[in-house]
Amino acid sequence: MGLEAYLLRIKFQTPTTENVAIELLEEVGMRYLQDKSRLQNKDSYGDLFFELRTSKGLTEANVTTSPGDPTVDEFSLRFSILSPKTAIEQTFDLLQKLNAHTGIEVYDTEIRNHIFRRLRQTGKVDRNFEGLNEEDDAAIDKLCFISLSLDEFKRNELEIVKRQMVLNNTDGEIIEGGSTTINFIEKKGLFNRFLGWIKKEL
Repeated sequence: MGLEAYLLRIKFQTPTTENVAIELLEEVGMRYLQDKSRLQNKDSYGDLFFELRTSKGLTEANVTTSPGDPTVDEFSLRFSILSPKTAIEQTFDLLQKLNAHTGIEVYDTEIRNHIFRRLRQTGKVDRNFEGLNEEDDAAIDKLCFISLSLDEFKRNELEIVKRQMVLNNTDGEIIEGGSTTINFIEKKGLFNRFLGWIKKEL
């Protein structure tokens, strides 16, 4: 889950279990990819995959648990930066439904990345985003928790380039993140566009 995807972390206000997490995500419309997934056991991590694929776009979810511990505190949610902007609407609708079932907090990892890239440009952190004290780091973390307001997300007041890319995608691609997006970028000759964003943001 790198530059090719917009990534959110969803935290359950009350930790749950793998099986309950599967039920919750299925209830809000996601499909559990059982063949791709594995439940945790005493010796190995659990790695559960889900997707919501509609005419609006593709939203993917991943739940990871530790060996011997089926507790689920959070999971990741993502969509490709090539997605149509309706994928954002779909994702927020999903989050609002999930919040109605069980309390959640949404952490936008792209806010943190955006802030730290700016700090790196001014030399306040190094290439690995290290250099801030714990207090400043914690303050940035607080900024990353966002409301479930779609309108607020669309306003993009921090001018996050990655977010704006998707918001500008009137005709986007319903496509997986990861290597599928990268391969599509290469096949369609979109590397210049992609590299233009990287140069601007990095």
